[in-house]
Amino acid sequence: MTATAACASRPAYFPGVSTDLFTPAGIARWMDRLNASPRFAEAAATWTGRLVLVEDTDTSAVQRRTWVHVAQGRCLEARQANSTDDSHADFVLAASRAAWDDLVSARTTPAAAAMLGRLKLVKGNALALIPHAGAAAEMLAAAAQGAV
Repeated sequence: MTATAACASRPAYFPGVSTDLFTPAGIARWMDRLNASPRFAEAAATWTGRLVLVEDTDTSAVQRRTWVHVAQGRCLEARQANSTDDSHADFVLAASRAAWDDLVSARTTPAAAAMLGRLKLVKGNALALIPHAGAAAEMLAAAAQGAV
């Protein structure tokens, strides 16, 4: 595939990034990549958690949301989140489109984005996330796989 064809096949949502974390097709690709990643399996080997990722908008547009359930180095479930998922999630993380793009493309880290207020922990304990920073990094790396 040429670079031009690869760019044309990317979703418009994440320019320069191959996976939109908020569409059914993008979520399915991301889950497949997570479960195929030995680095994610190792980094998340001791983690069991349920996450909701939220795309914050500055308008009245509907927020896009993704539910992710990981356990012992596997992604057990990933799908668009429904209205009851926040109550079952261990962590709810919210960021703008631009911030998610920067996170997935590794232009920033979750810690840096959080310190700058670009990534918000809406639900959960930040200290409980610290031991899973490596797993979070591998989750983002799996989302970026295939980017040119």
